[in-house]
Amino acid sequence: MDTVVVAGEGAARATPSSAGPVIDYVAEDSRVGTKTDTPLAETPQSITVVGSEQMRDQGVQNLQEAIRYVPGVLADGFGVDTRGDYAVIRGVPAEYFIDGLRSSYGYYVNTIAVEPYALDRVEVLRGPASMLYGQTPVGGIINGASKLPLATPRNEATVEYGTFDFAQFKFDSSGPLTKDGTWLYRVVGLARDAGTQVDYVDNDRLMIAPSLTYRPTDDTSITVLANIRDDKSGSTQQFLPQIGTLTPNKFGQRADFSTFVGEPDDYYNTRAQSGTVFFDHKFNDNLKLHSVTRYSHVENDYKSTYGAILTPARMAYFNSVFGPIFNPADAPFLNAGQSEIARAVTQQFTDTGIFNTDNNLTGTFQTGLFSHEVTAGVDYMRFAVDTVTAGTLVDNALPGQPRFDMYAPTYGQSTYLFSLYGFAVSPDAIPMYVLPHEVQSDTGVYIQDQIKAGPWRFILGARQDWLTIEQEGSPTETETATSTRAAVLYETDFGLNPYLSYSTSFTPQPGSVVGTSIYSSVMGQTLKPAKPLLGEQVEAGFKYQHPTLPLVINGAIYELEQRNQIVQPDVLFDAVQGANINVRGFEIEAIGKILPELKIVASYSYTDATYSEYPELYGYPTGISQFMVGKPVDGIPQHLASLWGVYTVQGGPLRGWSAGGGVRYVGSSQSYGRDIATQKTIDVQTPSYTLFDAMVAFENEHWRWQLTAQNLANTFYVTSCLAYRGDCGVGQARTVITALTYKF
Repeated sequence: MDTVVVAGEGAARATPSSAGPVIDYVAEDSRVGTKTDTPLAETPQSITVVGSEQMRDQGVQNLQEAIRYVPGVLADGFGVDTRGDYAVIRGVPAEYFIDGLRSSYGYYVNTIAVEPYALDRVEVLRGPASMLYGQTPVGGIINGASKLPLATPRNEATVEYGTFDFAQFKFDSSGPLTKDGTWLYRVVGLARDAGTQVDYVDNDRLMIAPSLTYRPTDDTSITVLANIRDDKSGSTQQFLPQIGTLTPNKFGQRADFSTFVGEPDDYYNTRAQSGTVFFDHKFNDNLKLHSVTRYSHVENDYKSTYGAILTPARMAYFNSVFGPIFNPADAPFLNAGQSEIARAVTQQFTDTGIFNTDNNLTGTFQTGLFSHEVTAGVDYMRFAVDTVTAGTLVDNALPGQPRFDMYAPTYGQSTYLFSLYGFAVSPDAIPMYVLPHEVQSDTGVYIQDQIKAGPWRFILGARQDWLTIEQEGSPTETETATSTRAAVLYETDFGLNPYLSYSTSFTPQPGSVVGTSIYSSVMGQTLKPAKPLLGEQVEAGFKYQHPTLPLVINGAIYELEQRNQIVQPDVLFDAVQGANINVRGFEIEAIGKILPELKIVASYSYTDATYSEYPELYGYPTGISQFMVGKPVDGIPQHLASLWGVYTVQGGPLRGWSAGGGVRYVGSSQSYGRDIATQKTIDVQTPSYTLFDAMVAFENEHWRWQLTAQNLANTFYVTSCLAYRGDCGVGQARTVITALTYKF
């Protein structure tokens, strides 16, 4: 098996990895686009690789921070969220993979946020990837490549301290266990004790990821990787009303970064364990086997209190149940002073088990003028979940209850909670009920042919999926889907490679259900598992590699459609499938060195995402379907732009010092709706914002000191507001972290 040198580490890796090193921010190859070691310059699809060097320079602490400078990616679509990762690629929520296997399923509770320190690189593939992976949305996927054993010793330990009492210790140790290099090891660990920008919300984490590689010959490698996590946190998502967050209320009051409308004893705790086995074998120069298998177990236990936005429609419903207790003219507040809000309370325990495996053979051969690299494989996924939940309860709203003032909060005064069904319960004895046990399994068979003929590069591929959905108490459902891909690229002798591609997508949605509203329950409707999402895309672009500098420039234009999207404008009404989204866009990026001392990352993207179809909603007047066609998808800005650069002194008395900074621009976004009672249009626009980041560092053979700052000006900004739901997401406050690393 070939060995490669890891960027900036001086260590050889002889384990199954995504690809080679990422040096000076520039990745030369990636397995994510083809499942083979294909150079990125020859891969006819938009792929951006964020290596560990870039993540280190930018002070990345979560996956959303790692992808903020990637074109076409809205990294913080609904603001800071300690519960999990949420990013949007080309107007469509992304799915997450680790080592080529899907890791995100359903909602936050079914998975766990990715820890970037456990990764060598983050790969963002834009556009469909279902021909290879099966379970991917049309917008794209984010794949993390785990840190695996190295053939050359490498050890480091880091202590960090920063804003909001952030304290973290992490270490990474790897090397051979035997003199002949037959056995290699790596242990990556992290311990964090931290607050957050939101009052009373912690973000503590313990993680350890040991791995062991056995190489009996140069042609065979077996690696076992474990990852054990224990997160103790709360929810930084407060679901604050538009009035008083997006804009001040009529008395000039406005939420800030620290606003907390929950209860101090709220919690969001997740325990996760996973085991992964990699097996690689080279039969000869023309035939290779790659296999990766993982089992993950996630337990999520949470109780969360957050803003319950009482729209006029919700007030009207509660008035019909409890009598005339609300004045719709005050919505979304309980008082004319626009400060008192109702709150929602949710308590839930979820136990999720996920088994994934992907096995493929890659062979090379020649037919006349054409050379072929054919990859054929089979993969399997099984997702099983058990959930105990209290549903959604409402607090601080009925007559006689103490009201909650979001600008002058008093905690611990709840007297009782009431449900959407009209009964009241004690906050100390919330009734729980068991949701039906759900199992989804998917088997996929795929074949791909990468063809070379002179300067021409072709990719042809097809895949068949068989999906089974079993839910206790409901008939078993089955789905089949065929995913295809066809692409052509022309490789020039001066580094500019244009390409054209067409691909389709198929996305099962385990853990997601439709028919979840009070109206469904009252009318006796059965909750049903969601059907898969379907999509297709056409993309034309280019890849440019500078002939003498480690510098790449990539660009693409595309049009995509996603079908079967779930929409649920209001928790009182049904979650319904049947929305179709059309997206047209353009992206360009430049990554690498423009001077020996200067590394840069620059990007711009234009995204026009609109509804091409929209379903009628139970409980709404007819006509909502026609109204929403042509409206923009909630919270998707048309314009994104960013620039990051780091200057490193190469000689003289300041040798080893580096300084850098970045600017991120996120354009305005819109959200449309229609008032149920008046039929008036609701049009909410979230304004654009510009943020600045900075870093300074000193490094020598054994030490590295670094100081990073995100949102340096501490600009208060709202990431998006939803017209129907009425709530907003708040962005990241100024965050400054200093780190000291010892390398040995």
